[in-house]
Amino acid sequence: MMVKMIRKKFIQISLQQQRHQQYLIATKTNVMANDNHYNDDNNNYSDCGYHIAFILIERDLFATKSMLKFSNTLKSILININSTGLDPGSLCIHLITNDHIRSHLLHTIDNVHEELTRQWTNEPYPWLDNHRSSLNNHNEHRPLTRYFFIDSSTIELQLEYLLPTLRTFFTHKPTSYYSNALFFYSIILHQVIPSTIADRIILLDIDVQLDGNILELFEEFGRFKPDEVIGIALEQQPVYRHILHEYRRSNNNTIVGSPPPNGFPGFNSGIVLLHLRKMRESKLYNSLLNQDVIKHICQKYQFRGHLGDQDFYTVTAIDHRRLYHTLSCGWNRQLCQWWRFHGYGKVFDDYHRCEQPIMLYHGNCNSALPTLTYYGAYRRR
Repeated sequence: MMVKMIRKKFIQISLQQQRHQQYLIATKTNVMANDNHYNDDNNNYSDCGYHIAFILIERDLFATKSMLKFSNTLKSILININSTGLDPGSLCIHLITNDHIRSHLLHTIDNVHEELTRQWTNEPYPWLDNHRSSLNNHNEHRPLTRYFFIDSSTIELQLEYLLPTLRTFFTHKPTSYYSNALFFYSIILHQVIPSTIADRIILLDIDVQLDGNILELFEEFGRFKPDEVIGIALEQQPVYRHILHEYRRSNNNTIVGSPPPNGFPGFNSGIVLLHLRKMRESKLYNSLLNQDVIKHICQKYQFRGHLGDQDFYTVTAIDHRRLYHTLSCGWNRQLCQWWRFHGYGKVFDDYHRCEQPIMLYHGNCNSALPTLTYYGAYRRR
């Protein structure tokens, strides 16, 4: 039986967010050619039930490597969507990027969908055991995923007033890797993405790999307490024990920088659940987006980080933990062990230990991820 190819469609959309500001989007839709019910009228985000976002703005040196990481992450998501029975038409993926890398992203997305089409058509997989004889039934399980390209300059413009302070306290030096504005985008996405587009969005690093039911991750939003606006997992290395060493030396009884379960080791922003509506409404959270407030908190805790937005989340959580919903370590299983070999070997396992089921792997500091298969399962190294 002949396999129907995936049709690609490109549409340019421009929405007025605020006066003199635009939320610029270009969408790319992957849809099976026999989906005759699909038309341009619903080719927008109004019926997106689930929103995922990535930030991809890299220098030429890292572009190829970044595309490979993003390709693997995207595959893991689409494979998972197929296995959950979720209507793939309700999934929308937002790509925060610039013109320089956009064409590379389009090419990567094409390759991922075409590769999965070949694999799912030619190889059996568990959740279609009863439908192998019917290509129509096969197509019912194909991902119908929409991609929205968000102009990064819109975000950078709104972040401009905070950047000098953020770079002072949350980067190693002005020219360092994490000094790039993209590493701070997440803290103001609620100001950029209008409520007509999304109220909840999951922001993922490109070096993650999904190994659990993504619907369960979205269900975490429903577990937020009234004041919680952001969902984020704890850091699994003693990096903040190191960064906060001066404060800890002067405050022997502090839990700041100490390992769980009784300590607060800081946060890791490899995966961040942004409850955009609550972020917009939270007077407390928005009061923290102030140069003087950030400076005061960092000086209070003698804080000088180098990891971008997760430094912001960590240092503000010391006084305002109620803003943050702590995810299970299994939703951000960080594989990096750099600090084990750089002065903290004796205490490393106290931070790195995770006894929860692993739902998402994070290959931070270029750590190797488990081998991805096309069946929604993984062969672990």
